[in-house]
Amino acid sequence: MKPSRRLCFFITLSVFLLGGISLPASRAQVTAPEEHLGYKPGADFHLMTYEQAIGYFELIAGQSDRMQIFDMGATSEGRRMKYAVISSAENMAQLDRYKDINRRLSLVRGLNEGQVRRMVEEGKTIVWIDGGLHATECAPAQLLPQLAYDLVTGRSGQMENIRDNVITLIVFANPDGMTIVSDWYMENIGTPYEVSSVPWLYHKYAGHDNNRDSFMGNLVETQNMNRATSQEWYPAILYNQHQTGPFPARIWIPPDSEPTNPNVHPLIIRWKNLIGTAMGKAFDQNNQPGAISRISYDSWYPGYATQVAEGRNTISILTETQLYRYATPKYFSVGDFSAAHRDLTVGVFYPTPWQGGWWRLGDAVAYNHTACLAILDVAAKYRDEFLYDKYRMGRDTIERFEKEPPYGWIIPPDQPDQNTTALLVNRLILNGIEIYTAEAEFYHDGILYPEGSYLIPTSQPFGLFAKNMFEKQDYPDLRKYAHLWQGLVSMEQWEGGPLRPYDGVGWTLPLQLGVQYRPMSKPLDVDKTRVEQAEAPAGRVTGTGGQFVFTHSDNHSFKTLYLILKEGGKVSWADEEFTLEGTKYPKGTFIIEADSISQRLLGRIASETGVLLRGGGVQAESTPLKIPRIALYKSWTASMDAGWITYILDQFGYEYHPLTNAEVKTGNLGDRFDVIVLADQGASQILNGHKKGTIPPDYAGGIGDEGVENLKEFVRKGGSLICNKSSCGFAVSNFKLPVTNVLEGVGSEEFNCPGSILKMDYDINHPLAYGMPARGVGYFSGAQVFEIDKDEDKEEETTEKVIKETKEKTEKAAEKPLPKAVAKYPEEKLLLSGWMIGDDMIRDKAAVLDAPVGEGKVVLFGFNVHNRAQSYATFKLFFNALYY
Repeated sequence: MKPSRRLCFFITLSVFLLGGISLPASRAQVTAPEEHLGYKPGADFHLMTYEQAIGYFELIAGQSDRMQIFDMGATSEGRRMKYAVISSAENMAQLDRYKDINRRLSLVRGLNEGQVRRMVEEGKTIVWIDGGLHATECAPAQLLPQLAYDLVTGRSGQMENIRDNVITLIVFANPDGMTIVSDWYMENIGTPYEVSSVPWLYHKYAGHDNNRDSFMGNLVETQNMNRATSQEWYPAILYNQHQTGPFPARIWIPPDSEPTNPNVHPLIIRWKNLIGTAMGKAFDQNNQPGAISRISYDSWYPGYATQVAEGRNTISILTETQLYRYATPKYFSVGDFSAAHRDLTVGVFYPTPWQGGWWRLGDAVAYNHTACLAILDVAAKYRDEFLYDKYRMGRDTIERFEKEPPYGWIIPPDQPDQNTTALLVNRLILNGIEIYTAEAEFYHDGILYPEGSYLIPTSQPFGLFAKNMFEKQDYPDLRKYAHLWQGLVSMEQWEGGPLRPYDGVGWTLPLQLGVQYRPMSKPLDVDKTRVEQAEAPAGRVTGTGGQFVFTHSDNHSFKTLYLILKEGGKVSWADEEFTLEGTKYPKGTFIIEADSISQRLLGRIASETGVLLRGGGVQAESTPLKIPRIALYKSWTASMDAGWITYILDQFGYEYHPLTNAEVKTGNLGDRFDVIVLADQGASQILNGHKKGTIPPDYAGGIGDEGVENLKEFVRKGGSLICNKSSCGFAVSNFKLPVTNVLEGVGSEEFNCPGSILKMDYDINHPLAYGMPARGVGYFSGAQVFEIDKDEDKEEETTEKVIKETKEKTEKAAEKPLPKAVAKYPEEKLLLSGWMIGDDMIRDKAAVLDAPVGEGKVVLFGFNVHNRAQSYATFKLFFNALYY
């Protein structure tokens, strides 16, 4: 006789309650986000902090065997940068094995076809999904707790297939910024300032530029992510989510815009397009209109998180979801659209135009959720192809550059700046590049290279990334290649000005860093050793005498100088060339008085900074130096340029004061500071700041007219005002400097140079250019170019009034010297890497000016002397200005 259904139910229930049957840990009592947070991620008027989000991650990781938490290192503000890994319980138990499979397939060498096929059959697709890199683009980071919960608990066939075939990494890319933005918004909820701008950077050094740091790796967060992707997990797909979609579209998805960087394996592009199409299909299936492709966002510049990963053969996906502000909803009618979009025209890359309505943070979160699942679905369905193509791309690159140039590059060890050379090598290694040193001297192209020369062969799995860093860029003028981007039945000729790129177009890294290098004209067959970590030669003290000397050649000389001065040492810089024990030293050489500091302490400083200090008796005129009291103006209209200057000062160990509007208005600046630095900010931002009523009162306004007068007094009484790019215009206007920006009012059809490396001539006898080469480089992006107003070309007039005015002007000029050009653009073709039209407009014009004002000076840096803390080749200009 069969037992009744009711009896079966009670037997099952009894066994369950007694512990005989249990639900899998991955499904039993996993807390939903809204249960933990008190609201669903994406809810109106709610933004969670990083601490709340990672706290939730740790909670559910403790409830499920499908999720673990890992730590990739510290953030810039000292938080721990934690992330989640999610897959099936069986896969999670073998994570190390699957990581090893992806590593071996990525690095290619030592595998035969049979081994590769077996690994492909066994392996899992590793997918990296991050959110919140740009912290004010809130939706991606707010999504991640919901995505983690759904991946852990989802019971659909799609979710099971994803967990079985994919290992998903979920990463908060900017923990500091996530909390900064959440705190600001939640403090202002319900006030007139609810959607006001955060008055400081959401990354202490970079702000929005944290997504321009990826190949350089200055920021510790970038280093953490590069290390995780290029040395540990080797993901097949990286998804980097952003939120500034082109209005009125709701989300931008691949395919990318043009131009396309040629140093990317074609399979990367094919897979991106396939994944973008899968995402678009998912949006339409979910009735989420407004997905658009093929506009705005190109893949030329390799500094983004996505593009740097492509150099490591990772298929990298960017999306840009529409943003209003934070978690405040906004209604849009078709009348809010631009005229070009009001007719809701359907296109191949915009098949379902958005028709307006409410837009909430929750909508953006939902779009990002759809995009994530579409990527993971493709990753699961094509698991074996992703794994094999990861291997194939590395193998193709190795084979290609075994038989075609460029075969690689050689970095000689006898560099002027040893510390910056080591930095370049280590940043490349962090990005997965194989670098070697020669075990003995060798000849190549008739040049003898010493033992220890660095060798970077292109025949390596990530060789295209090395090529991208070392070769000089030649950005295509898209007006000549309309077939790449128009997509029309009949190509139309472009007759307007140049098409604007999304970011920089030239970046050749050794040029920016001032490191000497040469290409290999053929494969190099020498004994070599793999470099794990480059070290500059040890600093030391040699010789004895009344003085010790060191030169400007290494950027670390400025670390050395500052530390010696802090310890009470007396240092000057030479006003003339001199010879010490047969060696000629240039103007500007640092001279330490030996009796002012112990040799033991000098030895410790030299060892710490890697700089050579040489003893002897110096016979030369010199100018004493002192520790500069530095103020860095920090506007409430937060400046990324000020952030990067902060980074440089911190890296070199310099103390400085963040100068506020209120302090500038108070005056008496010379009592506290010797140097005031203005970052790249326009005159209106400095003078006026945020408009009153748009931000809490403490953050409204700028320095005002009284602040300008106080800056003038500071300079007239002997202070130095250092201006960068746009702030030069502020100084020229308000200090009435006899200077003209020759590019002011010039259209892009006449002059255009978007983020490129140019030739530069330096006056090496001027203190601002001490340590610079006579012919060097400069990074040009939105720069100001100067001409000194000398009144030489005006027509001669003979009236008594004009004669009198001319005499008065001459007498004034004698009292007030004209600015001095310290750096100029040469009278020849200027472009080294990138793109430029109209270079004749700036030839023989000034890039850096030293403008005397009273007893002080205004230093005008018209070009990017640091360029996101990348242009080490021109750092000396900035540091010299602090002491000059």
